[in-house]
Amino acid sequence: MASVVIMRGLPGAGKSTWVRENLPDAIICSADSYFLSEEGEYVFDGAQLSDAHGACLRAFAKAVSVLDCSDSSVIVVDNTGIKAWEISPYYNLARAYGHEVRIIHLECDCDTAHGRNIHGVPLERVEQMGERLAREELPVFWNIEFLSS
Repeated sequence: MASVVIMRGLPGAGKSTWVRENLPDAIICSADSYFLSEEGEYVFDGAQLSDAHGACLRAFAKAVSVLDCSDSSVIVVDNTGIKAWEISPYYNLARAYGHEVRIIHLECDCDTAHGRNIHGVPLERVEQMGERLAREELPVFWNIEFLSS
């Protein structure tokens, strides 16, 4: 059966690394892709963040709609997913098309995540995201795996 994995964690927690190591053949949908130049260089522009997430959701909707439920493919959403409302469109679309959904929450302390994040997110922002991540309660019926990175 085709499945969807939704990553969740701080910038620098190791989400993309986990995906590369554990799901190397997965179809990956990520807002970060929007900021990649033709040369593969990451060039972030905060003013375009909403557009990046819109493009990610459209790419996911296209991928999940054409994937046959009997296929063994995996689609990964590789964003931070701090709030439930950020995850729910992906979760709901995947379930609407009959796909299994797992949420992989990579736990990582803020200092480590800040030191590893390649996006230049300041420590203060990572700490704020960490506080929101810790407070946010996700629906109890979502299949969530907590892993340490």
